[in-house]
Amino acid sequence: MNDASTSQLNAARNAAERCTSVLALRGYAQIDTPLLEETELFLRKSGGELSSRLYDFVEPGGFRTSLRPEFTAPVIRYAIQTGEAASGICRYQYFGPVFRYATPEHGDGRKTRQFNQLGAELIGVSAPRGDGEVIAMAMEGLQALDGRRVTVALGHVGLLRRLLRKFQLSERANQFLLNNVQRIDSGEADSVRTKAQQLGLLVPGDTTVADGTDARQNIEAVLERSLGPLGQNAGSRTRKEIIARLARKQTHADDPAQFESALSMLQELVTISGDVETAMSDGRKLAASGGLDEQCFSLLEQVAESASDEGVDTSQVTVRFGLARGVAYYTGMVFDLLQSPDATETLGGGGRYDGLTRALGLDADVPALGFAYNFDAVVASSADMPADTGNVAPVLVRPTDDSAWSAAIDVAAKLREQGQAAVVGAEAAGISYSKIVTVKADGSRLEGGSK
Repeated sequence: MNDASTSQLNAARNAAERCTSVLALRGYAQIDTPLLEETELFLRKSGGELSSRLYDFVEPGGFRTSLRPEFTAPVIRYAIQTGEAASGICRYQYFGPVFRYATPEHGDGRKTRQFNQLGAELIGVSAPRGDGEVIAMAMEGLQALDGRRVTVALGHVGLLRRLLRKFQLSERANQFLLNNVQRIDSGEADSVRTKAQQLGLLVPGDTTVADGTDARQNIEAVLERSLGPLGQNAGSRTRKEIIARLARKQTHADDPAQFESALSMLQELVTISGDVETAMSDGRKLAASGGLDEQCFSLLEQVAESASDEGVDTSQVTVRFGLARGVAYYTGMVFDLLQSPDATETLGGGGRYDGLTRALGLDADVPALGFAYNFDAVVASSADMPADTGNVAPVLVRPTDDSAWSAAIDVAAKLREQGQAAVVGAEAAGISYSKIVTVKADGSRLEGGSK
């Protein structure tokens, strides 16, 4: 956690004013949420993903609370509690500090544990229209800072989910693969496979259930008692395949062969990136070769078209199928804001999370999405952000001796009434003064002093 100098604070305030003005022009009202929230709010939102990074404790009242690690969950909670989430379209923006425990093991490159986020949430607008609005607005905010031309890396969690249907894996296995897409993209497929085995997702050949009996024998006995011997009426699957599949369901394990096929598909898919047209063509070819759902690629195409309708130059959009963010609550498009297509540090990002309102207490799945800037990185990388905006050098009012203090205080007060910063006393090291006024006990000023 870092200190901030006067110039750093002024640069951040100036940048925030420019960005919030852009968001306000699109109708986003500024709100704030408490620094402390009940810990359960963040665990329900992230599926436990943030649990090792929360600054949480039990407050004197007995509640388990946490410093907010991000704004999305508190903003959605706010919209639910005020009733606005259920009554219509909501557009919110926010700015403030968030807190996450960070170590090299977390793998996101973040070193600071307190940092600022500035962003927005849009509730009640479905894909793809809402997607295009949020992407365009996020780019406009950066454009307003210093005219920078950023790149949007675009992915789609819903697209990946539809491709995975072919492999008939459990929801747990599908979510595991989605959470690890970025690790697969980084060439860590072997470690993902090992982790799946450690979690019990893959148990080759083991069909023992809790009472010690074999699931295959149990299933075969039940089926033969109720339906007779499995034979020619079993459809396209063989007797052995049917029993094996039901056994896996009873033991909560996925078919290792199908899991491996899904993993291999993702390994190929994440190698595809580039402009929208090229990436869509290559993605459809991969899907066709594996008998997968080619139509799902239209989901991402529609998002890109909606962004284009909002004024985003298509040359600034790069498709990256390996961009899944690893967060359980995303349901649709996800995006990163990059200084250039090959940049490694993101300036921010966001995505769609249509199921989050229900997870946080509303009895409905309301369409919702948002984004946040890594604001400290944005300000640090801005080439045109004046650091001293509003930082006026004061006048030093210097008394000749102790008897002149009252007179010096009066002179300084009059200067402040005129809008001029003024301090009384001796010169301080490292401070620049606009001028120095020396005052006598009778209120007169020495020759050379300001009248």
